[in-house]
Amino acid sequence: MRFNRRRSDRPDSARCRLGSNLETLEGRTLLTSGGPHPFSVYLPKDLSVYTLHTDTPAAYNVKHQLLSHPDTQNSLLGNEGKIVSGKDRQGNEWTIVVHGPGEVIVTDTTPNDGSLDDAIDTIQLIGTDIHRTYVTGNVVGSFRVQTNSTTPFNRLIATEGVRSIVLNGFSLGQTVTPVAGAPNNENTGIFLTGGVQYLSFHDIIAPIDTATSDAAINVVIGDPSTPLAVQPSIHLDSIFNTVFNSTSTTVPPVVPVTTPTVNIIVNGQIKNLDFISTTNDTVPAWQQFLFPTIATTGRTSVQAAGIGHLNVAGAATNFTASRTAQPFQNGYSGLSGIKSANFNGPTDAVGLDVNGPIGRLKFNKGLGNPTGVFLGTSASGAEVPATLYGTPLDQYGYAAAGLVDGQVTATNIGSLTVNPANVVTQSPTNPDFTQITRQGTLFTVPRPGNALTNATIVAAQNIGKVQILGNQVNSEVKSGFDYNSFAAGLEGTRAASRIGRLHQNGTLINGVTSATYRPFMKFYGTPADTAGPGTIVGNTKTILADTGAATTLGNSGAGFFAAQKRGGYLPPPQSPTRVHGRLVK
Repeated sequence: MRFNRRRSDRPDSARCRLGSNLETLEGRTLLTSGGPHPFSVYLPKDLSVYTLHTDTPAAYNVKHQLLSHPDTQNSLLGNEGKIVSGKDRQGNEWTIVVHGPGEVIVTDTTPNDGSLDDAIDTIQLIGTDIHRTYVTGNVVGSFRVQTNSTTPFNRLIATEGVRSIVLNGFSLGQTVTPVAGAPNNENTGIFLTGGVQYLSFHDIIAPIDTATSDAAINVVIGDPSTPLAVQPSIHLDSIFNTVFNSTSTTVPPVVPVTTPTVNIIVNGQIKNLDFISTTNDTVPAWQQFLFPTIATTGRTSVQAAGIGHLNVAGAATNFTASRTAQPFQNGYSGLSGIKSANFNGPTDAVGLDVNGPIGRLKFNKGLGNPTGVFLGTSASGAEVPATLYGTPLDQYGYAAAGLVDGQVTATNIGSLTVNPANVVTQSPTNPDFTQITRQGTLFTVPRPGNALTNATIVAAQNIGKVQILGNQVNSEVKSGFDYNSFAAGLEGTRAASRIGRLHQNGTLINGVTSATYRPFMKFYGTPADTAGPGTIVGNTKTILADTGAATTLGNSGAGFFAAQKRGGYLPPPQSPTRVHGRLVK
């Protein structure tokens, strides 16, 4: 029999000799080596240092920094340098690294205790270069207690330009109690007067108490007295913009907040603006009735010369984009243009004031919130549709209060896509078919709900490809219409225009799509209407429902109206109208 076991490396003479010594133990040099061991001095080497804005870990020797020459400035022994780190009392660790020219100075809310162990007051960048300086911040959650792994900061300041600022896990919000007599948030914000090419951070947390006259939180890039040399890209997660009165003991009245409480001000052109959502803060379910959406959602205002690409991944509530703080004032309040704007979540009180072209415009969850919108009353006086009964009043949208729930103005719109904001279900009217799947189960069919609710989309000239899936309620899509002239009390329909190609699937309930068309006495479809040189090209699968309610432009009617309608079914049938002042059929 043979064994496959490997032979020992020891010689046969050593293995056979009786009383052989034990094998030699490892040397005791391990305990005296310079590496870490149970009896050596603790030297941390796990500081979270990342390079540029790629989140790539960078090699960093803490021991070398701590034991550097005493005449050398060491950032680990102070709050200024290329790398500054801290750890709050919950155990969240943060690190800010400056790559390239410049340094960072960090102060916390207790600057005199000699330790960065509280919320951050100010992050100041000095000696930076707009083409070569990269700033990276990172937060590691506590290993002692459960936290959200974020670090709040009160201010970010840089008077010289910075190429990139990426603060992962850093949330902007008031952390320092203001001096006596000063309002909250007075010094809270980001002030990059020298400009920045790329800015990214976590959240903006803006609780605005009207009882103490809290100030707005501002993110300012560029100096109004100096042209901005770069086009910044801004990326953040969520904006929690909540307005309340701490002294009130009753539910606030349904009055929208029109004064901006969060401002993103860029004194130049924005290349990209990308964020997840802007809403009021999340409150417990049992307190939600005290925070109705309309009364407690502050307005987030984006002010710039123009925007390249605007993308909102989630909900956008009480959000405006314009050149000035108050949009839709005149021809000078609008942006120079938007290349593309995508709203991928529900929208409520969204306004885009553009005095130039919009390339692509898309609302994946509709423009306007249909919650709480009733289209009429039944013979018994009850509001319809009854399927919306039971929705809490605090969740009603701006349209339910009779307000404009979405408004977009531009000179030209390249393409427009609007998908439904909600889904409605219908069951067969014949009782024999209500339980065709199984007994005791109501058979229902899902259908698209409202795409446009109390909304206005107008272009002074043309609107290109239009794709609308869902109902158009109390809303108008209108080309050849100058909104600034209309707002000034003048006639808005002024220029020749074209819409198309158009595809719409849904019911027009007091909804109108028109091209260079003037309704007579604000009623669409009368023989006295005036149709200018306008054309609509497209086809629709829809029915018309005119309940007499007014659109957001103050008109009444339902249907598609233009001097020329081509391409397919576009109701109502062309009625006698006046083209250039002459009655035609």
